[in-house]
Amino acid sequence: MPIDKPIMPSCDVRKLQLIELEMLLEVDRICRKHNIEYFLYAGTLLGAVRHDGFIPWDDDLDIHMDRREFDKFCEICKTELDTERFFLQTYKTDSEYRWGYAKIRRNGTEYLRLGQEAIKCHSGVSIDIFIFDNVPDSQLGRFLYHYIRRVCIKTLYSVIGATQDTNPLKRFLYRGLRHVNKKIPLGIMERLAQISARKETEYVYCMSFYRQDGFINKEDYLHRAVKREWMREKIEINFEGFPFYAYKEYDKYLSFLYKNYWEYPPESQRFLHPPKQYDLNVDIDLRGRNVEEYMNKKYIYKTKEDILSV
Repeated sequence: MPIDKPIMPSCDVRKLQLIELEMLLEVDRICRKHNIEYFLYAGTLLGAVRHDGFIPWDDDLDIHMDRREFDKFCEICKTELDTERFFLQTYKTDSEYRWGYAKIRRNGTEYLRLGQEAIKCHSGVSIDIFIFDNVPDSQLGRFLYHYIRRVCIKTLYSVIGATQDTNPLKRFLYRGLRHVNKKIPLGIMERLAQISARKETEYVYCMSFYRQDGFINKEDYLHRAVKREWMREKIEINFEGFPFYAYKEYDKYLSFLYKNYWEYPPESQRFLHPPKQYDLNVDIDLRGRNVEEYMNKKYIYKTKEDILSV
């Protein structure tokens, strides 16, 4: 259904979330069967702790894997993934996909992000799989890695920036960069990952996911990084009534990432990634559970006392 405004009815937001939950259940099934380690990540982990499920206004779902675990996952998915319902999307499996991290897509759906119409890849509803590599411990190493990957990611983004950037000069530069074969920046980032794998470092990070703050200064480079020691032990945590894997030290991670993570943002900051168009017309299988009950479930809003008393 094409839409003129980036607004979704609450019932569609909920169905979107449940389609994502269905995909997470498939990933969890494969990982448990084949002893592959993954963790709920960022806002998804925050939702598990603060809401026992999705953040009510959230429209995406994030997990992460160490690169070695992810490589194993990709190999297993060749025979194990339910390909009638799901598609493992990487730049190697989808010739139009331009990012270094992966997605699981739900076949039979569409969720095209506003502004990303230029990328003609599979655009079904997705969950993100961020692939973590070592962050250099040295200031010089972080500086070099950050700027090399920044150039690579901007090159990959150029097909969008050529029409969507508000700066005319940047649009001009992006029009030139969009002719660079995507295999070049993606290959450079893979080489960075190979170099970083030689030594275990204090922090890990998804190098192919761009953030303005990056990881240059000690104070800000960790915005999306994870301290390796937080990953030493994992636990099961409730998310929408199912057990998924999380860090045992999730309080340290969430406090680091969000500071007072039990505080809710003002309503003006509770927004979705705006879709250009979407189609959610598929049957959802939540391991045989009643989907209508999930559709009508009220969101949970825990207080600071609820969270810290656990």
